[in-house]
Amino acid sequence: MTPPAPVPPALDGLHVLALPAGTDVMTLARAWFTQARWEREPAAAAAPVRPTGARFRGIAVEPVVTTGVLALAPGVALLGPHACDATSARGLGLPSRDADLYGLPVATPPGADVPAGLVAAWATAAARRTGGGVLPAGGAAVVPDPAGVLDLTLWSAVPVPVQEALPLVRPALSGSRLAPAPTPGGGFELTAAFPYDGEVVVRLERAAHVPLVLSTLDRREHGPWGYRVAWQPPDASQLDASHPSQQHLVARARVAPAVTRVVATLWRAAGGTVVDAGGFVVPPAELDDRVAAAVR
Repeated sequence: MTPPAPVPPALDGLHVLALPAGTDVMTLARAWFTQARWEREPAAAAAPVRPTGARFRGIAVEPVVTTGVLALAPGVALLGPHACDATSARGLGLPSRDADLYGLPVATPPGADVPAGLVAAWATAAARRTGGGVLPAGGAAVVPDPAGVLDLTLWSAVPVPVQEALPLVRPALSGSRLAPAPTPGGGFELTAAFPYDGEVVVRLERAAHVPLVLSTLDRREHGPWGYRVAWQPPDASQLDASHPSQQHLVARARVAPAVTRVVATLWRAAGGTVVDAGGFVVPPAELDDRVAAAVR
């Protein structure tokens, strides 16, 4: 087996987060680390390069990028980006696309506000969210499946009663047996059972705590009522499998559009902000794109 290509020298000895080129890393960082800030912003400066060859005249200009330092928390920083083209990314075991590489500390300093495990968990979640990957220091690339987790939660100021929610979401859950049930505190739970694909559970409840990412938004953009739409597959152990069975993948593909349509329907009825299972905001435009893709 051919060994993976080396990472850039500046990232040697670090964990590496690979994001699709141009990804807004600050938005990802602040979803988990609300005080994240650039200690040194990346910058591109024009550097003169004289082309070779008799037919060339004059000076060509190409950008030289100064890498940034993004502080996630005191003493814990993300270093980058370092540009990586699709060929090099493939050589590293990452998705074959242009990428931005960021160095992550292998261990956090004593007394740091956040443990290294939290930083590693964020990197994996960010890679899953964007279709990127993680290169552990000295290890093989980890490429989380972006479609691996379907669950979405709408956070809204408006609780829709179960008798109104049921006819709203029923079209999105066609082919299932729907069983509604009220829950304490004015919420409800709807269970949609599919013959071969498990269940989709829609649960509304008022939460004492909301996801951290919502603290970065205007309060008018969300509320304490969480509409959680979750898939419960026939074999729950497959959710954590590194290589799920073909049966699980087929069921997931069939159920995913229903989850998206339910959340989009509730969002149109109640307003608010959608957050995925990784703790990142799903913008309305992306939700619309998912719905459009599901009907094609």
